[in-house]
Amino acid sequence: MIQCGLALTVRYRELYGTTRGDPSSVIEADVGRGVHIFLWGLAPARRLPLRAYYAGMTFKNGVPINYVEGIGLFEWMEVGFNTFYAFHEGETAWIYSKALHLLHQLLGITRFSVYPYQLGDQNEEAIKSGAFWFYRKLGFQPGRADLLSLTQREERKLASQTGYRTSSRLLRKLATGHVFYEFGEGAQGLWNTFSVRQIGLAVQQRMAKEFRGDADSMRIAAARELEEILGVDTAGWSAVERSALESFAYALLLVPALRSWTTSQKQALVEVILAKARSDESDYLRLLQEHHPLKRAVVSLGSSSPAAEKKKLVAKLGSSSM
Repeated sequence: MIQCGLALTVRYRELYGTTRGDPSSVIEADVGRGVHIFLWGLAPARRLPLRAYYAGMTFKNGVPINYVEGIGLFEWMEVGFNTFYAFHEGETAWIYSKALHLLHQLLGITRFSVYPYQLGDQNEEAIKSGAFWFYRKLGFQPGRADLLSLTQREERKLASQTGYRTSSRLLRKLATGHVFYEFGEGAQGLWNTFSVRQIGLAVQQRMAKEFRGDADSMRIAAARELEEILGVDTAGWSAVERSALESFAYALLLVPALRSWTTSQKQALVEVILAKARSDESDYLRLLQEHHPLKRAVVSLGSSSPAAEKKKLVAKLGSSSM
């Protein structure tokens, strides 16, 4: 991990996972052609509140050539993948596919998304390299209907007009939304409008309304209420386990149906919370994937409704006309 950190430091790049990674969690995969992918997680005390975090780096014949970051929840994961400039002409697409395959094998991920910065949003390097088409050719598609329609129109132009190239202006437009690659069972497009920020905003609104902005008061009250709903006594829990419960309490107390869950569903939630504090977050993700009521609640909390999207669009159009 020291070599991985140095490879990023000299390029003025830094990941939370390389500075705070857990050396005991490193996994090495020999994927062939002289390529080795290393993945690792975070120590329990340094983890994100709800999402699981993995970082990694790829070596080709012993030389570091790119790095990866994956932040997941249930079967969905946002993936950042960056190949060092000197190796852009290498087997980038093949290596990327192997990295996603590894994440699927280890963590059960079947819904991959790429955030706008990777595509070129506020990132001119990605615009110049045509990053959007790199992902599109691998099967990714925009989650927003308007951007998908724009992509398909552009593809028709590329197929019919010899020498045609997508303009930088249009690439910036295409880069304003996530793209997704989905496979396996389950509903397609479920994560298209999901954002953890939506949950964070809802928690902050409740904190302002009911606790006058006092985070400590809300944390104590929320944890106590969740303990009562789940019927657990956390007196013997570790500090990390209790912190995991508090993180869930902030969000899940926004779910009115929580109290009506069955005893087995509540017990399964307790197992999910405890798994968040274990040595490896892979168990946590697997248990999340099996808890369907929890998934429905979290996705609903973090997804934008059509009405909300319309309100945002009206506000945006109003501000642009001033």
